[in-house]
Amino acid sequence: MFQDLRFALRMLRTHRWFSAAVIVTLALGIGLNTTVFTLVNAALFKPVPVPGGDRLVTIANYRLTNPEDRSRVSWLDYLDYKSSQQSFEGVEALSRSASVLSEPGVPPERFTVAHVTSGFFNLIHTPPMLGRGFSPDDGKAGTAAVVLLGSGVWKNRYASDPGVIGRAVHVDGTAATIIGVMPAGFKFPNNEDFWMPLVPTADLEKRTNRGLELFGVRRPGVSLAAANSDLAVIAARLAHDHADADKDLGIEARTFQDTYNGGKIRDVFFMMLGAVGCVLLIACANVANMLLGRAIVRSREIAVRAAMGATRWQLVRQLLVESVLLSSLGGLLGLGLSLLGVHAFDLSVQNVGKPYWVIFTMDWRAFAYFAAISVLSGIVFGLVPALRASRVDLNTAMKDGTAGAGSHRNRLAAALVVLQFALTVVLLAGAGMMIRSFFAAQHFNGFVRPESIFTARLQLPEGDGERYHEPESRRQFFERLLPELRTLPGATEVSAASSFPGLGSNDRNIEIEGRPIADPKQPPRASFIVETPGYLPSIRLPLLSGRYFNELDGDTGRENVIVARAFAARFWPGESPLGKRFRLLTDDKNKPDVWMTVIGVSADLQQNPGRDDSPPLFHMPYRLQPWGWMGIMIRTQSDPAQLARAVRATVQKLDPNLPLFEVRTLSATIANNLWFLNVFGIVFSVFALIGLLMASVGIYAVVAQNTARRTREIGIRMALGATGGSIVRLVLSRGFLQLGLGLAIGLAGAFGATRLFAKVGFLMGISPNDPLVFASITTLLVAVGVFACWLPARRASRVSPMIALRTE
Repeated sequence: MFQDLRFALRMLRTHRWFSAAVIVTLALGIGLNTTVFTLVNAALFKPVPVPGGDRLVTIANYRLTNPEDRSRVSWLDYLDYKSSQQSFEGVEALSRSASVLSEPGVPPERFTVAHVTSGFFNLIHTPPMLGRGFSPDDGKAGTAAVVLLGSGVWKNRYASDPGVIGRAVHVDGTAATIIGVMPAGFKFPNNEDFWMPLVPTADLEKRTNRGLELFGVRRPGVSLAAANSDLAVIAARLAHDHADADKDLGIEARTFQDTYNGGKIRDVFFMMLGAVGCVLLIACANVANMLLGRAIVRSREIAVRAAMGATRWQLVRQLLVESVLLSSLGGLLGLGLSLLGVHAFDLSVQNVGKPYWVIFTMDWRAFAYFAAISVLSGIVFGLVPALRASRVDLNTAMKDGTAGAGSHRNRLAAALVVLQFALTVVLLAGAGMMIRSFFAAQHFNGFVRPESIFTARLQLPEGDGERYHEPESRRQFFERLLPELRTLPGATEVSAASSFPGLGSNDRNIEIEGRPIADPKQPPRASFIVETPGYLPSIRLPLLSGRYFNELDGDTGRENVIVARAFAARFWPGESPLGKRFRLLTDDKNKPDVWMTVIGVSADLQQNPGRDDSPPLFHMPYRLQPWGWMGIMIRTQSDPAQLARAVRATVQKLDPNLPLFEVRTLSATIANNLWFLNVFGIVFSVFALIGLLMASVGIYAVVAQNTARRTREIGIRMALGATGGSIVRLVLSRGFLQLGLGLAIGLAGAFGATRLFAKVGFLMGISPNDPLVFASITTLLVAVGVFACWLPARRASRVSPMIALRTE
């Protein structure tokens, strides 16, 4: 083996350019695969960075009749599971919400807070870095509220002041004391800003109130299946003892990663892994073709070795050592490319809500994967050429002038080219669909002109005892705020809405007047936006009939709404919807709300791009549904970003304890909502372009090699009167056949791949069979393939017959 390695190094030095081409090709394939596996590993497999993170699970209820219908757990059920289980080191509970942190002299801010049971941080063995943690007494009713700050809040709000311990603050208006600061970067479970004790209340202690997330750490040696069996026994007992609340309820523990990054996120990362797998296969096919060509040149050398007594195994071993050496060197170069790729991807997803525990760095799993594919790639692309080359006919190979390859080599090379083009078609189809979706998404609601609109959100506290608990108080707040905002310099139109254009809506069951619901379990549904007068004109949504809202719409006796064209077509086809009535069904029992009258029909507004099952939309006046969760929208003739300070000051003047959040332009908000199309579109485009480059080089190399081996034949044909055009057609015919087969097979695979993109929500406004995408990639591949075939054909047609006849 050492002798084989020394010889492989000599061959690498002797044939520098050939070796460099192989190493660079493999570096691209291995580098991309290592990059994506590092991302997949970080998001789906790497343990949460807490002690025992590899055994950390989430626990949730599900309906026995529908296992996909998962729900949280009630407080009383949590106590039963905690006391009865035998498989976990502990089980703790958490409830998350958004809260306002305020105090004199510091502007209020809205943060994500987790209310946790007292043993929560002991379960994950993560004490505060400053101050103390929660004690059992902190979770008792009537105890003064305490707060554990996240390091980010401590740094940004309090300038990392150690004296913050013992400081009095208010959380949603309730007095609390800061008792500690958690370690740097800790935001468990999912980007929480601070933590408070979970205190049982009368409402929380109802067994039907399921609002808790449960976390457990499996005991060492206890499998996930065994833990679930343990929980299932407890769930069956609860269903028997509390049939009114727990009937038909099961319980399931899942890994932490599966809960927080499962579903569509998992599908996306596995699709990326599949895509780079295609790139690596293209690279291996390309290198295998290169080695097949080299085998023809080295056939005499191999014949000499065989004649001197080398066995076939020794010949195969020598050639495999060379290919594994090349792949290992390509892997080392690819590792450097991978580190750059991981860093670039990490930078692109910094501000999109990535879970804090997803850290895109390489660990032992990524290095093991890198080492494995570096070695296996060398074996995969080297084995078949080695087996072919070692099948030596000494009688033939030792004769001068007969070094040509057999037809079996030509067929194998052609098959590899077909494979490369087929895989490239799939990659190009995926990238094309994502790019097309990205540009299609830019044209949703094109009439809005988001670049001149400022947006911000606020949440009016409306819980029991809060200052905005009554609907009238919320109405009055906006009736005072909006006129104030209209006086700001540069503000031309001011309104408020529950959802901005293209950024979601609320869904509810409805009942159409005069049409009994056929199936009470599946009543018709509609989506809606709650908005103030002036919102529809400010987004330039055309009104097709009727009128816009005025200041009185929504009052008693004036429960008016505006429906979109699709809503009218769905529920009153062929009729005028003006004057028609429908109502919301407000809860699980479909209790009806007040009848609402249609006063206008607007053009359709895309509120849920990419969601195929989105119900038709209608618009509801704010006075009819005065929510606390609303967004402010200001159209301006100047730079919208310059309004931020003035808008915040105006809100603070009306309510000093009310923070603004998500303050940005509407363009930035929409871009943030569509970040995945941009990021993954670029990623898949890189994969596809590298695959296209490799496939093009592959078909060029194969046609060029075939042409070189037929030089004497071409000379004879030209000596007998063949024209340059006929020689070009002769050479092109085989390349076109390979190109056509690869294109046909690839298109079949691409139709399936694009449906996967549609399944995970990557296709917005286009069909998975989009003719523009498929026509474009077909045209591109044909053009590139024809050019790659034409270059050697053109060279062959210009060969002098005398030179060609002297070949070999």
